[in-house]
Amino acid sequence: MSISDLMGIIESQNKGVRAYSECARICQERISTHPEQAAAYYLLKIAANRFVDVYDDQPLVSTIADNEFLNFKSYVDQLDASEQEADPTKKLDTLNRIASKIANHKILRSDV
Repeated sequence: MSISDLMGIIESQNKGVRAYSECARICQERISTHPEQAAAYYLLKIAANRFVDVYDDQPLVSTIADNEFLNFKSYVDQLDASEQEADPTKKLDTLNRIASKIANHKILRSDV
């Protein structure tokens, strides 16, 4: 399984809380089994867990789920592309950029 395969898990489970929970669990496993990608999996685990923390046992409207999906997908796509990069400085720049985006991302609550 590659980093980009995480998106299939979320899509197959209708972009719901359980899908992000499963992604966080897989990321935790991959941190141990793929130490060369540990930072990328750790960042994705944080992003997935934040989604779970906000929406677990809360209403989730499809527009918010879609927006959060696109945000998560952008992280995955950038981190996946970074793995093909030979220059370690560019890899680190990508990790730092994604970390900043995750740290500053405001997750919206559903007002249903």
